[in-house]
Amino acid sequence: AKEAIKTRAFWFMALGHGTSLLIVGAVMVHLVLYVNGQLGYSLTVAGLIVSLMAAMQIVGLTCTGFLGDRIDKRIIVITCMGLHAAGMLLLAYAQNIWMVVGFAALHGIAWGTRGPLMQAIRADYFGATHFGSIMGWSSLIVMLGMSGGPLFAGITADYYGAYQPGLAMLAATALLGCFCFLA
Repeated sequence: AKEAIKTRAFWFMALGHGTSLLIVGAVMVHLVLYVNGQLGYSLTVAGLIVSLMAAMQIVGLTCTGFLGDRIDKRIIVITCMGLHAAGMLLLAYAQNIWMVVGFAALHGIAWGTRGPLMQAIRADYFGATHFGSIMGWSSLIVMLGMSGGPLFAGITADYYGAYQPGLAMLAATALLGCFCFLA
């Protein structure tokens, strides 16, 4: 673990993973509030959007193993971060329900595909011998994203009086995550 922490790969993976969980955390906490409170759809519709997102996550999960064994995992993860960014932009600028549905599909597939690959990439880079320690240290950084995402979305929504600016900024962080995984 001490050797892994000294590598650029460790830090870029942790930061890239952290940016993805910044988005995941914000969506988990604020999606229903945004869809219902700001976009004006019913709680039933908001619940259906959450369900669609979860269903698409399952689709991503079922494809992960197949894809990860055949395509460079970094390319898949970079693509997923692009899907997160596109989904967040669709959500931020949603003018109709189909844009929200598009967000749920893109974000769900990206989340379901990217999540399991994070551990596989760490194992590829650092091996299995000290995987638990390496994952634990990485999780300290990654969880800053998971806990910071909801705070960021809430603070920006309070400051601007709308979720749109914060959601657009979160889309930009997904692009930053692309560069972390590329590096």
